[in-house]
Amino acid sequence: MTQLPEEIIDAEVIGLGHSGDGVVETDGGKRYVPYAAPGDRIQIILQAGEKDRAAIVQILKPGEARVTPPCPHFGDCGGCALQHLSDPFVAGWKRLQIMDALSSRGLNDIDVRPTLTMPRASRRRAAFTAEHGANGIQLGFNARMSNRMVPVTDCCVLDPHIVQALPGLAEMLAPLLRHGQTGRLTVTWTRTGLDVDVQIGSADKGEPNLRLRSLLATSADRIDLARLSWNGVALLERRKPEILMGSVTVCPPPGGFLQASADGEQALTALVLEALGKKILSTKGVRVLDLFAGCGTFTFPVAPHARVHAVEGDKAMAAAIRQAANQVQGLKQIEVSHRDLQRGPLSIEELTPYAAVIFDPPKAGARAQATQLAASTVRKVIAVSCAPATFARDARALADGGFSLRWVAPVDQFRWSAEVELVALFERP
Repeated sequence: MTQLPEEIIDAEVIGLGHSGDGVVETDGGKRYVPYAAPGDRIQIILQAGEKDRAAIVQILKPGEARVTPPCPHFGDCGGCALQHLSDPFVAGWKRLQIMDALSSRGLNDIDVRPTLTMPRASRRRAAFTAEHGANGIQLGFNARMSNRMVPVTDCCVLDPHIVQALPGLAEMLAPLLRHGQTGRLTVTWTRTGLDVDVQIGSADKGEPNLRLRSLLATSADRIDLARLSWNGVALLERRKPEILMGSVTVCPPPGGFLQASADGEQALTALVLEALGKKILSTKGVRVLDLFAGCGTFTFPVAPHARVHAVEGDKAMAAAIRQAANQVQGLKQIEVSHRDLQRGPLSIEELTPYAAVIFDPPKAGARAQATQLAASTVRKVIAVSCAPATFARDARALADGGFSLRWVAPVDQFRWSAEVELVALFERP
């Protein structure tokens, strides 16, 4: 098969695609160009074998939205896609992604609020690739659309406590990784210190031997870790890793879902409480359902005001809610259920007792549960989502069931990525 030659052309960037790549029109159709900004006049290379992609050769004239990226790793590290764009532009673009998703489902003229952007250096969790190469153990993130690891020594997205721990974490992995071997390290900053999960090999290969356990314990003391886990199983716990949800301290299981930043969690929680409204939060005996509850992100802030039934598909996270609830006085009754809501959504009858329902599904959305909610007698639904496309699909189902979408509030806690979260209020007229 003859390979097409490479071609270099001038082009103007007319917008951004859903992944944050610049869009240009060529004779062969649209091409998507990483790190391009709308309004840029650029020289691009049409690479052989790449049907709809291109790469920047030179920026001839920058667009108005282009800024100097704050991180020296940007453009090589694949962790961020939008550092070359101004904060106001990114906020507006993320808002537009939600509006476009809703419009594609026939939901127009919706009150979509301005985007709330979270601070830099606030990300409290990261999953690093660990690699033993010629320069020893290095930690970093994969390059864009590649398995190549880019070593990271600094990061303006992550909480500084995580960045400061990177050398010690790399040293901890030295006896675990052979030359040429890679692993994964999930690091979470909690109120009591770092919670670290080491992932090397497959989980069914068992825990490290006594010698390695002793070395890991020594490293955990030196770095002052709160907890150290191996492939999702706790090896040692020097202190319980604690996350504050509302006024309640929760100890998440290794790898348990958390909002990306404490600031983002607080913003989402405030919006959920606003959507519930004073009437529900002040009515005696009212019941609220929290679906896809995680470790209790919304359960505990709502619990001082209402009886909450938290439903979560992960058994360990459901147990974390239950354990935290049992240790706190002064909350309304909290009921916890372990249930796979994708395969077994709550039925119309099961939904009947609740004055309001909160649901925060993964990126795949909550198609089955949204269908049941649409047919139920529930009068208020608060949706939290990290995927505009599946949110819009579920919103369409609720609208077809008689709900009105009152407002949507975008929250950008994944700084400089193409992702955006949101809270939305649905009510029956």
